[in-house]
Amino acid sequence: MEKFEEIFKLYNKDIYRLAYSYVLNKQDAEDVTQKTFLKLYINIKKLNITNIEFKKWLFRVAINECKNLIKKPWNKIFQNLYFDQQENKRKQTFDISIDEFKNISKKNRISLYLFYYEGFSIKEIAEITKKTEASVKMTLKRGREELKKEMEGNE
Repeated sequence: MEKFEEIFKLYNKDIYRLAYSYVLNKQDAEDVTQKTFLKLYINIKKLNITNIEFKKWLFRVAINECKNLIKKPWNKIFQNLYFDQQENKRKQTFDISIDEFKNISKKNRISLYLFYYEGFSIKEIAEITKKTEASVKMTLKRGREELKKEMEGNE
């Protein structure tokens, strides 16, 4: 129990930011964060890994939870409504660089987030996302290009 609390305090904000960058919705990001830590709570005694490995494991679980959430049919309907509402509130978001992630494709967005916000190496991102290093490099390149276009469009 003590180890769970320590890991939760260390990584809960990181997991929330990752989830938010993926689902772009506060409530869904909170749900993903909660489900991720619930899985940790259930499996913590089975896991025999170091703290940095816990972070990778948590990120992998969070990404899978985000994918599961997005696959749900009802989510597609509400997501469109949410983005329409968010366009009207665009300037009120907590971080403009995260806000600009909204228009970047999901596969590129996650690599950018893990690389720039969390400081993971390309090799580590490949492990977390279960892709090749070459694929991660390409998604980073494409993501940077998309982000550059997005930022130029806002000026």
